[in-house]
This record gives sequence, structure tokens and C-alpha cells, in this order.
Amino acid sequence: MMKASSGDQVCRSLLQKAVRRGAVSVVEKTVINLIQKGELNWLRNRLGVVACEESWASISRLKFSLSENLLIEQYKDLSRSSKNKDAAGLGSLAFELSRGVETVLVKGDRCNKHIKIVAEGVKRPVDFWCWAKAQKADIPSLNFLSNSEVCFKLAGWPWDKAFAIASAYLYVLGELPQVELSESPEVLEFPYWVAIDKHTSAGKRALMKCADKFNLDKNTLGWIQFYLESAKCEKLQSSFWWEREKIWRLDSVGIGCGVADIIWDDISDFLQELLLTQALNVEADLNAAYASYSSTIKDQKSLI
Repeated sequence: MMKASSGDQVCRSLLQKAVRRGAVSVVEKTVINLIQKGELNWLRNRLGVVACEESWASISRLKFSLSENLLIEQYKDLSRSSKNKDAAGLGSLAFELSRGVETVLVKGDRCNKHIKIVAEGVKRPVDFWCWAKAQKADIPSLNFLSNSEVCFKLAGWPWDKAFAIASAYLYVLGELPQVELSESPEVLEFPYWVAIDKHTSAGKRALMKCADKFNLDKNTLGWIQFYLESAKCEKLQSSFWWEREKIWRLDSVGIGCGVADIIWDDISDFLQELLLTQALNVEADLNAAYASYSSTIKDQKSLI
């Protein structure tokens, strides 16, 4: 796989942040920007990961196409959709258990069995998909599970694959939440700086500066930024597994949710200032790409 340039890293990161926050116009511009940078295959492959992680009940609607227009519309549709992060939470806990991290299990908790089952699915995916499809034989169910399996196959990272398995497992359990589409206008001002996080080279450098200034562990700060800023969602439904995973993760790095809130209040403004110029550049880049794309479409229509 070709390594993404620094600009691609930020746009890739921005896309999911914008989907989470329901910023439809930002999502559209970001997808167009990535298309112009030759990221069509990545956009097709990433579609399922974003759905599993942010709105897993939307999986049955996905079409894994290389059509530019269809990809643009599907990402916009995900941004309008209500969010549910249970598959992300359960998948993350199960992935850690599959690696031997048993602290994800709470002593005496009946919910442990679900983490264990998904963890086995992570380790034995072929057996898992056979089992899941045997549980639900009707056409809508098979469509959902088949799409989940495609999400699994197209996902690049092992934890992304775990989200797809968790989505299928939750579906088999009959816990499919209702997807609601937003009709309300989006917030006009989008915080572009949130895209420059620990998943990007520039974000890692900024986090290092921030960690040094406030005498914090960089890894801990990265998780704080993720849960309290990067993972913010509009229209987030109650997500038991997401909250459980968040509590476990922050506890595992030695802080609780309350402490994380205090730390983030202290440092977020400084981090935002560090990233201001880069954030403005990202916004300008998106607007330029969108203007170029719109002009090309207009010219093509004039020739018809």
C-alpha cells in the first residue's frame, strides 16, 4: 500500500472527524479533496470502517463502489446519520483481549462473555462469519452480515476488522439501533485543528510539545485528545460498550474520566494555538479543491 503524504494523513483524519460531527459540507469537500489526490480506493475501503465505528446500523445501506458520486453521497449520508459507537467499543475491548490483555474483563460481570466471543471471532474470523450467517437466514439479515464481512475484508488495520466483527455480533444479538437522518442545518464553524491529531505526523509533533510543556506522558495525552475531542459525535445514541471501553482505556493509562477532563481543559487551548496555521491551511486546501471540482463539473455539463 502506498504511504499517504502528510496532506493525505490530515485529510484522512479529517474525514472521520467531520462524519462524527455531522459536518456534511466538510465531509463533501474532504472526499472531493481525497479523490483529487488519487485516494479513491482508500475511500471505498474506508467506508465500511467509518460505518462500523460511527454508525454500525448503517452497514446494510453501504455500496462498495469506486463511483466518485456514490462515495461522496454515502459519506455525506453517514455524516447525517445518528451515531452509535457500541461496535467500536466492543470491538476495541475484544481486540485487546485477543492480544492477551485480560484487564478488559470485569470480574463477575456477565457482559464479559460478549467480549470473549468477539475476541474469538477476531482470532478465528472464518469460523465467526460461518457462525454468524447460520444464526440469521432471512434476506435482510444476510445482506447486513454480508456487508459486515465486506467491511472486515476491506479494513486495513486489525482493530478496524474487530469493529466489523463486533457489528455483526451485535446484529446477531438483535441489538440493531434505529438510524435517524438529521434534517437540521450543520454548525457553520468546523474546528479543523481536530483533524491534526495523533494519527498525523504534525499532530504527533504538536502533542509532544504539549506533553513537554505540561509534563505529561505523550501516549496518555494522545488518548485524552482522542476521547475528549477527536471522538466527539453529534446525535450520539446511548452506547454502553463505547463508555465501557473509554473508562477502561483511561484507567489503563492511569487516569479517570474526571481527571482527563481537567487535563484537557488546561491544555486544549494551547494545542489549538499550536495547530492554528496548519488548520487554516487545511481549510484553504479543501475550499480550493472543491472550487476546482465544481468548476470541472460545470464545464462538463456545458458540453452536454
